[in-house]
Amino acid sequence: MSEISLSKETQESGDSDLPKGEEFGAENVEIYSQENVRGKNRIRDSIDRISALPDCLLVHIISFLGVKKAAATSILGKRWQFLWAELRSLEFKFYDWGKNKETKNTIDFVAWVNRIIATRRGNYLEKMMVDFKYEDCFAPDVDSWFEFALKNKVKEITFGISYSKDFYILRELMYSNSSLTSLSLEGCIFYPERSIKWSSLTKLKISGVNLPQSVVEKILSGCPVLTSLDLSHCWGFTCLEISSQNLSELRVMDPENEESGGFLHISAPYIKDLNLWFSAVRRQIKFKDISSLISAHIDFSEPFWDSFWDLVISEDVLSNTKEIFENIHHVKELELGHELLKALAALVLNGWHLPKYKLRCLKVELVCEAGQTISGIFSVLESSPDIETLVLYSYDFEALDHDWTPIARDNLVCDLWHLKTIKMSRLADPELAGDPMLTLARILLKSTPVLEEMEISLRIEDTNDFVKIGQTLLNYPRSSPKAVIDLY
Repeated sequence: MSEISLSKETQESGDSDLPKGEEFGAENVEIYSQENVRGKNRIRDSIDRISALPDCLLVHIISFLGVKKAAATSILGKRWQFLWAELRSLEFKFYDWGKNKETKNTIDFVAWVNRIIATRRGNYLEKMMVDFKYEDCFAPDVDSWFEFALKNKVKEITFGISYSKDFYILRELMYSNSSLTSLSLEGCIFYPERSIKWSSLTKLKISGVNLPQSVVEKILSGCPVLTSLDLSHCWGFTCLEISSQNLSELRVMDPENEESGGFLHISAPYIKDLNLWFSAVRRQIKFKDISSLISAHIDFSEPFWDSFWDLVISEDVLSNTKEIFENIHHVKELELGHELLKALAALVLNGWHLPKYKLRCLKVELVCEAGQTISGIFSVLESSPDIETLVLYSYDFEALDHDWTPIARDNLVCDLWHLKTIKMSRLADPELAGDPMLTLARILLKSTPVLEEMEISLRIEDTNDFVKIGQTLLNYPRSSPKAVIDLY
C-alpha cells in the first residue's frame, strides 16, 4: 500500500485549468512504501510507480477527472505535461444564472473551450459534448468546434444550448460523415442543401427546433443503420414513414407551446419500442403499421379540461385515445401516463370496451382527480389475461385530489391467473384514509390467485400515519395462498 504526498506549493496550484510550465516536477512527488516504515522514519522509494505506467493507462485514469481537472495534472512534471491533451472524450458544460455577468462569463467559457481544443493532440476523438447558453455571436466558435470534432473522426457528439433564445444553424459539413455513431442536437436548425449521409449513425436525438417534412425524409433515408430516433419538442413534420428494419426505438414528444398541430401519421412496421407524448387537442395521431411493437410508453402532453367530466365532450381526445388503444393491443409492455389514463377512464365509463391485449407488464402513472380513473386501469387488466406484472406509481403525491371518491365496484370481472407481482408507490394518502392504494389493493388481492408479491412503498415522512392503514391492508382477504405483502 502506497502513500502519495505533494509539496505545499503543488497542492496550492491544484486548481489550474491549463499547463503552466515545468516548475512543479516529478521530484515534488514522494512515494512511500508502508512496509518500509520503521518507527517514525520513512524510507523514500526511488521509483514513481504511477508515472511509470504506460501513457494509454495514465490517459485512461485522468479521463475520469473531466477536462478541467485532467488539464491540472500537467503541473506534476514533464511526464504529465501533455497527457491530458490526448483525452479521447471532451465534455464542456457551463450554466450561469447570474444576470449581470452572464454574457462575460459565457465569453470566458467559449474562450476556454477554444484553448482546450487548440492544445489537444492526437487525431482521434471518441466523444465530444458541449452544453451552454448559446448566442448568435458564438456561431463561428461553434463552427470551429464541429469542424475540429469531425476532423478528429469523432464518434459521439452532444450539443445543447440550454435556455437560449437563439438557434444555431447547422453547417453543411455536418450532413455527411462516416464516423459518427451517436448525435444529439438541441436548438440546431437543419438546412441541408443536399442529401444527408450519416452512414454509421445508430442513435439520433434532435430537440427544440422546427423540422420540416423534407428534412425528416432526408434524415430517414440518409441513416441506413439508425437504431434509435428521438424527436423531442420538435414541430413542422406530419409523417414518419420508417421502412428501415434496423430502426427499433422511436420517441416523439410535442413541444409545450402552440407550434405542433395537425395530423401525425406513423408507419413503422419494424419499431419495437415507442415513446409518444403529444397534444391530444392540437395533434391527431394515425397509426398505419406498428405490428412489431413490443413496448410502448404513451401520454398526452397537457391537462386539457377543467374537470374530469369535460373529457366526454372532447371529440379530439376520444378519437386519439381510441386510435392509440386499438393499435397497441399486441404489445408486451405498456406504460400509461396519467393524462391518457383519464381519457381512457372517460371512454370506459361511457361504455367503450378495449380489445384483447397480450400484455405481460403494465405500468401506470396515477394522479387521481376522480376515483373513476381507476376504471381505466381495471379495464386494461380485464383485457389482458396474460399479464404478469403491474406497477402503479405517482411522481407527485400532492397532486392526489383529496376529494377523491372511491370507485363504485368491488371486484374485477375476471381473475388474473398470471399476475404474480404488484408494485405500488406513493399512492396511500393519509388524508384519504389510505386511498387510492387501499381500494386498489383490496380489489386486486381478491382477483389474483397466483400472486406472489405485493410491494408497497410509503412516504417516510408519513410513516406514523400508515400504521392503521398497514393493518387494514394486511387484513384484506387474499385469493393466493402464496401472496406476500411488503410494506416499506
